[in-house]
Amino acid sequence: MTVDEKNYQTQKNMKSIYKKIIFIISAIALFTVIVVVVKYSLSYIENNPEKYLPTQK
Repeated sequence: MTVDEKNYQTQKNMKSIYKKIIFIISAIALFTVIVVVVKYSLSYIENNPEKYLPTQK
């Protein structure tokens, strides 16, 4: 293997690692945003039950 081939393989492996890291960070960020929105929504509903209780006419 020449030096150029080794460098190419190293760059290819690093790109793969960076893609995996970016995917994991993105997945964690998305999951965190979903959890925060759900928690906020539930606490808002608990603090304002009159807006969500069915009303009788």
